[in-house]
Amino acid sequence: MNYRNERMARGFRSLDALLEGVDPAKFPPLSDCGEGARRIRRGGWGTAACAYPPSGASREAGSTRGARPPYLAARGERLAEARRRLTEAGLARLLPVLDQIVLNGKNRKESICQLSKIWHVKLAVARRKYYRGSKTLLTFFSANKIKGEMHVEMPE
Repeated sequence: MNYRNERMARGFRSLDALLEGVDPAKFPPLSDCGEGARRIRRGGWGTAACAYPPSGASREAGSTRGARPPYLAARGERLAEARRRLTEAGLARLLPVLDQIVLNGKNRKESICQLSKIWHVKLAVARRKYYRGSKTLLTFFSANKIKGEMHVEMPE
């Protein structure tokens, strides 16, 4: 191994080292988000014959989940507010870019591929429109200067 690979290998930690001092049931990548506790309180999946849901079956049959968690509800409200502000400002053309950013996060390649399919354009065109749109979105929603540009004023 060369020096770079050795340095990278030293940077990796095992799962045991990651979980040192942490309850594995509460570690987000390993947690079932309380589904096991809900099953215990429910007494299985709703029928005595089947303690587990059949493969391929949805959880909705035995699920007694209530409303969405507050952080997801707030995220949806903020997204709806952002979509409304863009539409009122006459920037509805940026809604597909916003949707792809929300859907794919930092995976720009996937966002650009999806936009090229939506707009029926080549990847190079979709890439330019994506980057221009994301810059406009940053400028629009920013409350301070970005690279010397001020945010777009809302018409009153």
